[in-house]
Amino acid sequence: MPKIAGAVILSLLLIGAITGCDDEFSAETPIDSPDQSALGDDEVVSDAEQLDELADLIEETRLEYDIPGVAVAIVEGDEIVFAEGFGVRDLRREAPVTTETLFHIGSTHKSVTAMLIATLVDDGLLEWDTPVVDIYPAFELSDPDATAEVTIRHLLSMSSGIPAEAEDEFDIETERAEDIFSLLSETPLLDSPGEQFSYSNISTSTAGYIAVLADGGEMDELYEGYAQLLQERIFDPIGMETATLSVEEAQANPDRAVSHIFDQGDGVIAVDSYDFTGDPLAPSGSIKANVLDMAYYMNTQVSRGVAPNGTRIVTEQNLMETWQPQIEDDESGGSYGLGWGVDFQNGVEIISHEGSYDNFSSMLIFVPEANAGMVLLANLDDPGGFMEIVSDRFVELFSNVD
Repeated sequence: MPKIAGAVILSLLLIGAITGCDDEFSAETPIDSPDQSALGDDEVVSDAEQLDELADLIEETRLEYDIPGVAVAIVEGDEIVFAEGFGVRDLRREAPVTTETLFHIGSTHKSVTAMLIATLVDDGLLEWDTPVVDIYPAFELSDPDATAEVTIRHLLSMSSGIPAEAEDEFDIETERAEDIFSLLSETPLLDSPGEQFSYSNISTSTAGYIAVLADGGEMDELYEGYAQLLQERIFDPIGMETATLSVEEAQANPDRAVSHIFDQGDGVIAVDSYDFTGDPLAPSGSIKANVLDMAYYMNTQVSRGVAPNGTRIVTEQNLMETWQPQIEDDESGGSYGLGWGVDFQNGVEIISHEGSYDNFSSMLIFVPEANAGMVLLANLDDPGGFMEIVSDRFVELFSNVD
């Protein structure tokens, strides 16, 4: 695991040139370090004072937007350079947020599904452009031509033609994972695959379950098969010990955050969770984890597929394929990759995804050329401008944006 020192600032960056990932890892097979040539030797990343200032900004902004609790981590290469909990995990009990506090990560889970599928691509079980019908011949969209054309890439990039509104016709509390396929056979498409962006939980979930079938899973055990793949290919090798799809397991954790909403009459209040084990849309957003485990996941992203414990999770080539822009997202003004939003800020590439589910909010964001990333977790359904303000400051620190 990354070297960690202290409860608030876990380790501090050396003042000077960025070093990114260590040149050597403890994995048995030698691996290449990420390309550091994008940053000049005179470009300084953050130091202890800057991280202290960032912590102040996080707390000030949290209070400004009445967010009960927040957990934040920053990574660089295989190190966690900052991790801290702010506020409380439950307003009714004033229990403090720690770096061990469990949060729901919402749709930031989509990038995890993309990484999972990338490991299957590594193993030759499918390719990004494999037609879905080659994996599951009974697969059917409402348009025969689209059925023959749609690929894993289309599903993960939200360009399959499946409309966001398809989810409105799907009752997640009564339907099972395999029922998604019946829904798709009846849902009118927006356009041909690859032609139009439409953010869709159904689309990502379909990709996750097609991955299960590609790995030899059974149609009547898609949810269970996905959970097993996630555990075996992502959680266990990265070392994400608290990460889980199970609501029961999450609720058994004494250090977990609870859901909060803003009530017009009472202000911010704690509310009951509506999350449940067996959610058929699980591949699009069901993970619960603490900020340290999500930091390990972010370490793996910025280290080009190598976990902080030195284990190669996925090849650099297939991981970085998930970062590549696939289709323009007119609403955001950027592009969407495979489970990630891709944009540029002052000429610097920024890869990110936000999440919102069960009255939790989250963001994962990283700067590839700096090999640095941030995890933001909050226990409020609408954190206002918090995510944007804090993530903008992170980008400034790690890309020398004035």
